[in-house]
Amino acid sequence: MTPSPPFDLLTHLRDTLADLDGIVTCRIGLEPNITPDQYPLIRIVPSRLAPVADVGQRVRIDLIVYFGLPTQETADGLEAVYENLLRMETDIREAVLFATVRAAGGRRLRVRAVETLFDEDRLPHYKLMASRFEVEG
Repeated sequence: MTPSPPFDLLTHLRDTLADLDGIVTCRIGLEPNITPDQYPLIRIVPSRLAPVADVGQRVRIDLIVYFGLPTQETADGLEAVYENLLRMETDIREAVLFATVRAAGGRRLRVRAVETLFDEDRLPHYKLMASRFEVEG
């Protein structure tokens, strides 16, 4: 079986994001039974793979990077958790933008940070956010 450039990109992103300060687990895919000892976490989930019609072998992969913290992590309340999550969001965005360039292996990539979504305080013991990215190459 030949290597898959999209999967190579996913594994490179996983390895890069796993090295961010304070991350306990970083994986490809969002498993159903995440446990408290896996937080702070990052999960990389591909959401779409599409050919770029006008340019030969190029493809576009849309990614969602989920990340989260337990709300009990700080005695300073929910505001401190939000502050830490927003810091994580910046670190993740910068890491994704730079890691995709290094993963290209000489190919040209276009990377775009699309948006970041909040969980709207729906989980009682954890805060999750999700950043969407488009990578074309």
